[in-house]
Amino acid sequence: MTVPEKISADYTLRPSELAKVLALLVEARQPAMVWGPPGAAKSQIAQQVAAATNRQYVDVRALLLDPVDLRGIPWRDGADRTRWAPPAFLPPSDDLRRWLINLEELPSAVAMVQAALYQLVLERQVGEYELPEGASLIACGNRETDRGVVHRMPTPLASRFVHLEIRVDAEDWLNWGAANGIAPEVLFFITYEPDLLHRFDPQSSERAFPCPRTWEFVSNIVKHRNGLDPSAERALFRGTVGEAAAVEFSAFLKVWRELPHPRAVLNDPENADIPKNASALMALCGSLYRLATDVTIGPIVTFAQRLRREVGESLVGACVRRDSALQRSPAFIRWAAARTQ
Repeated sequence: MTVPEKISADYTLRPSELAKVLALLVEARQPAMVWGPPGAAKSQIAQQVAAATNRQYVDVRALLLDPVDLRGIPWRDGADRTRWAPPAFLPPSDDLRRWLINLEELPSAVAMVQAALYQLVLERQVGEYELPEGASLIACGNRETDRGVVHRMPTPLASRFVHLEIRVDAEDWLNWGAANGIAPEVLFFITYEPDLLHRFDPQSSERAFPCPRTWEFVSNIVKHRNGLDPSAERALFRGTVGEAAAVEFSAFLKVWRELPHPRAVLNDPENADIPKNASALMALCGSLYRLATDVTIGPIVTFAQRLRREVGESLVGACVRRDSALQRSPAFIRWAAARTQ
């Protein structure tokens, strides 16, 4: 008998793909386990799925549980029989609403807690408690290779889940960031430095590293800096995304903040100077993106047509991600048609 060669394929899912797959499993009441590196937005995707499927979201931190927490506290009923009061962090069994219960950091829970979850995950009950009919279960956690607090999942529990792994994807994150108020400076930096969206080395001794979660922190710092001294700002960035990413982002911000006002481009897009420095051009595009409306998209497209193709496409694409209604503007339609010729 011929032994087939080992199949090599990428089975990881981008966040947008993962959200669709999770929604399908949640509606089917099939428990799913989402694996991924720290800061990859696993929890946010779970919350998005809950909202998309019209479910109440419950975050249960498995790491913080004791085995007895799941069964509840014993009490004596009127017949002198022992009963268990179910935990308040789980929805009442007779609740008619739809629920999504996320067992966060499940692989980090000790073996006894994971064992206590066998019955809840497969049979939808633990002790006398039963999940309501409209409840679905999922779980999230880091991989063993991520050097976190992770315990090997027992086979009986692992076999109760559909296992999925998330892949950090810059385009997905940029689309999400444009719709969720991430600072334009951060969006345009990641547009041109997508490899810095997520750079995690489990062997590194550095405490901070760039990932979707920490870039959101950087965005909050940028939007609330209020005259913060540049050296203090760099220290904040270093403490958020690590030294290498902080140095590059700080250099980009310096160029961004020294650029002339982008209104000069909007007033005369056919003759406005195009910065020769790549960082300066990136920063100018970011400033234009921030000003994109149904009125200014025309001049922005005109200016984009004078840039290198990939830069122009990045600028116009970012504007459309920020406001999808701009796709209906005559300027965008003409620009898109020209790209297909």
